[in-house]
Formats: sequence, structure tokens, C-alpha cells
Amino acid sequence: MEWSDRKFQLAVILLLLVILTSIFLLDFLKQDESVDSVAYVNLKRVFAEHPAKTAAEKKLNQKAAEYQQQLEQKGEELTGAEQKELLQSYQKELENLEAELLASVLNEVETIIIETAAAKRVKFVLEEEDVLYGGYNLTDDVLAELKANW
Repeated sequence: MEWSDRKFQLAVILLLLVILTSIFLLDFLKQDESVDSVAYVNLKRVFAEHPAKTAAEKKLNQKAAEYQQQLEQKGEELTGAEQKELLQSYQKELENLEAELLASVLNEVETIIIETAAAKRVKFVLEEEDVLYGGYNLTDDVLAELKANW
């Protein structure tokens, strides 16, 4: 009788261990501390309030004023076709500078969005315009992080 009682006790202990392990594993796999699985950002607002926007606009305006001054100085010595060619050259350089500044701001915003989403444990981030219902508004968090880093 002792042998069968012992088998029964071992079976019960083994069964309890299996149940406890299953519960622990299910709880561990279910752990998802996400605020929400989807968040959204209002990119227009982020760009409008980005601290680098003013600095980039100032740099672009300074370069445009410099080119304008150079064009006025050289314009008297050049023919109409040469003036037009110089103007196109300056416009192209300004467009390149603008694209470079925009790319820099875009990279910074993208990095901050990724970091902020990771900190908030958000899985997906969309543009606010693409969200019909639900989600977590990450815009204020992104702006706070941008301003803190700037």
C-alpha cells in the first residue's frame, strides 16, 4: 500500500508542477506592457513646433539673401542669359540646401518617434491622418523629447 500511495503522491506533485509551470509560462508570454499597440503622431504639428525649423529657415533665408546680394553685384556685369544662368544656379543650390536641411530634420524626427514609441512600449506608430479610431496620441511625447534634446 505504501508503494501505491507514494506513486499517487508523486503523480499529484508532478501534476501540480506541470500546472504551475503552464500558468507561469502563459503569464510570461502574455506580458505585454504596451500602453496601446498602436499610436499616432501629428507630423504637421511636430514639424511646425520643431525647434530646428526656425534655425533651418534662418539659415536658408541667410543663404538666399547672400545669393541675392551676389546676383545684384554680378548682375550689372553679366548679360541677360548669364544672369538667368546664375539665378538658376543659385536656385538649385538653395533647393539642395533646403532638401539637406529637411532630410536632417526628418531623420531627427524619425529617430525621436522610434525612441519615444519604444519608451512607451508602443508597437506601431501611424500618421494621425491615417487613424480613424483608437490608438494613443504620441505627439506631445515626441515634441517634449525633441525640445528636451534641442
